[in-house]
Amino acid sequence: MRARYTAFVLGNIDFLYHTFHPTTRRYQTKKEIESWAKQNKWMQLEILNSTYSTVEFKAYYLDQHFDVQVHHEKSKFKQVQHIWYYAEGMLIN
Repeated sequence: MRARYTAFVLGNIDFLYHTFHPTTRRYQTKKEIESWAKQNKWMQLEILNSTYSTVEFKAYYLDQHFDVQVHHEKSKFKQVQHIWYYAEGMLIN
């Protein structure tokens, strides 16, 4: 999760795209990922809980109007041939 957050901060769109699980990657576009990454100023990642294959986190950012926002999510990851992929996430309000 930290690597994906860092990729959002740095705008490393290829890394983000290729770390989506292969079964879900077709639902993503690099253009949409880039838009989300670049329209926000990422401030902080807070890991709240983690298990072997899940991470609950809060990502703090400034939106395009410079309002502080919090993206609170529980993410699921799947391992394929020793590589971890982002499989899905559930937003938490």
